[in-house]
Amino acid sequence: MKSSRGLLVALALISVLGISIGAYTFLHRAVSEQVYVYDCGIVDFKPTTMTQYCADAGVGVANIKWESWSAKGATGTGDYAANNCEPSCVAGTWKYAKVNITLSKPVKDKGKSVLSRIDVQTQDPKELLPLLKTSSEGWDLEANSLNG
Repeated sequence: MKSSRGLLVALALISVLGISIGAYTFLHRAVSEQVYVYDCGIVDFKPTTMTQYCADAGVGVANIKWESWSAKGATGTGDYAANNCEPSCVAGTWKYAKVNITLSKPVKDKGKSVLSRIDVQTQDPKELLPLLKTSSEGWDLEANSLNG
C-alpha cells in the first residue's frame, strides 16, 4: 500500500513538473515568436492604419484587413489614402484607392521580430495610386520609426 502511495506521489510530481515546463515553453514562445511591424516610431501588432509620413500623415493605408501574418511577412488589403494638400494640407482633398498590402523584411528589435517594409499595389493594376503615376509604392518602415 505504501509503495502505491509513493508511486502516486511521484507520478503527481512528474505531472506537475511536465505541465509547468510545457506552460513555460508555450508562454515563452508566444512572447518571443510574436511578430510586429514598425508604425511611426512604435512597434505595433496588426495595425488597422499605417502612415508613410508620420509628421503629417498625408499618405497612408487605412481600413487594413490582414489575411496572413507571420515572421516571414504579412499580406492584407486596405484603402490607400493621399491628401493633395491644396490649398493647404488642412484644407486638402483626400483621394483613395483599394490596395493589396505586403509587409516584409523582418528584423530583430529588442528580441522581437518586426516587419520593416510595406509595399502597396492597386487591386486594379490599371488604376494609379492617388497623386502618383504608378500603381504601386513601398517604403521602409524602420527608417520611418527612427526618423519619423
